[in-house]
Amino acid sequence: MLTLVSVKYGLSDWLLENAKLRRALNPNQPYEWLVVNNDHDSGFLEHSNNFRILSGVERTPRADRGSYHHAAAIMSALPEVKSRYLLILDQDFFVIRPNWMTELLDHMEHQNLAFFGSTWHPRWSYQYRYFPSVHFMLIDLEKVHLERLNFLPDIGGGWWDNLVSNKRIPFPNFLRRSLQVGLYRDTGFRIQQTFKNSRFEYLIPHFDLEQEVAKLDPIERFLTRVLPDQINIIPQNPSSFTAQSFLKTSSRFAYEQHWEEFFWQDSPFAFHLRRVGRDAKDNQDFVELERLLARYTP
Repeated sequence: MLTLVSVKYGLSDWLLENAKLRRALNPNQPYEWLVVNNDHDSGFLEHSNNFRILSGVERTPRADRGSYHHAAAIMSALPEVKSRYLLILDQDFFVIRPNWMTELLDHMEHQNLAFFGSTWHPRWSYQYRYFPSVHFMLIDLEKVHLERLNFLPDIGGGWWDNLVSNKRIPFPNFLRRSLQVGLYRDTGFRIQQTFKNSRFEYLIPHFDLEQEVAKLDPIERFLTRVLPDQINIIPQNPSSFTAQSFLKTSSRFAYEQHWEEFFWQDSPFAFHLRRVGRDAKDNQDFVELERLLARYTP
């Protein structure tokens, strides 16, 4: 049995499309989908036939209040989880592989994995690397006790992070970016720190190395060739990303808007809209999303 946990915030369309896609691709896998209604949208309650809707949590006046609000919602749902497997799933993360639920649960058991999921995309160099993120994080609760899961962020909680992030200290930009690699203590950071020595596997993101390096200034390009992974804005593990892209041919709009692509076993697995830092509006994204999902729906 599998329990999905998502946090609803903003348009409900992302979750509703995700639910339709899940049903189409996984018709025989039993599951429960818990959704924390974090913007207290009363209209969303009418969709309880798709989800078990939980009350959202209130915002707190913190510097990292956005991340904390999301993470606190995840934490509020954990006592409701009764299954062996738990999947934390972003509302705009869409898995397009048929029968992925059954395949992944079998894979988790046969490979003796505690965690499986998507990494932070390499573009976000200040986030942790080489470990599943909460955009898509599957956990075997027979190997990881539910009580040990702490998704709460600690942004600004480290003295070194505070130092290199301080704009009043005149670090050159290339140096500041290098010193911030992997330091951002966002949602999931505590999970990675606690369980980084457990057995896990992650999806492989599309990342065009040549294209990304070409965007850098000459000093940064030189540094990517000489700095160790811990302070290199480009991941130095070449097996942690791929130049393959399925969106480049199936949706030019999605590709140019940097929807994040993920592969598993060298095949397309999922994409993540990740609307942060992009130009498109929700309605533009949604029109293209519907067109693209029709391509992957039986």
